Parts: sequence; structure tokens; C-alpha cells
Amino acid sequence: MGSATVNKSPQEALAGPGGLPLLADVPLLADEYLLEFCFSSAGRARAASFYPGAERAGERIVSYRAKSIMELLTAKMFMTEI
Repeated sequence: MGSATVNKSPQEALAGPGGLPLLADVPLLADEYLLEFCFSSAGRARAASFYPGAERAGERIVSYRAKSIMELLTAKMFMTEI
């Protein structure tokens, strides 16, 4: 093999300094996510606020609290595709 190729077993890659983080070191996902959009116009913010659970936080700002990443992405898609 060439000098640019690295060949390690999974055990070697996970062990020691510079190894990949173990699952115990990976932070857990949050229980809740806050999404806030600042729209260029009050009309777009008003339209986005019709999404269930969305709230107007200002003339051009809409906020939404999601319990999962998928819920957050669905709300984002609806609010920005108006």
C-alpha cells in the first residue's frame, strides 16, 4: 500500500488518543428544540404562524418548539416554502 493509506482495525481506531469517540462520549439529543425565523416581511411571518404550535414572537419573527429533529424539519419546510 502507498504511504497515504491508513489501515487500522476498528479496535485500533477506537483505542487511545486521537481515536474515534465511543458512544458513551457522544452527547444525547435535546428533549426540545427551539426554531426561530426572522422573515423579510410581516406577511410571510403571519403566514408561517398558521403552522400548528407556531407563535409570533415579533412583527417578523415566528418561533416554534419541536420535540424531535423530524418535527423541526417539517415545520421549517412548511414555514419557508410559503
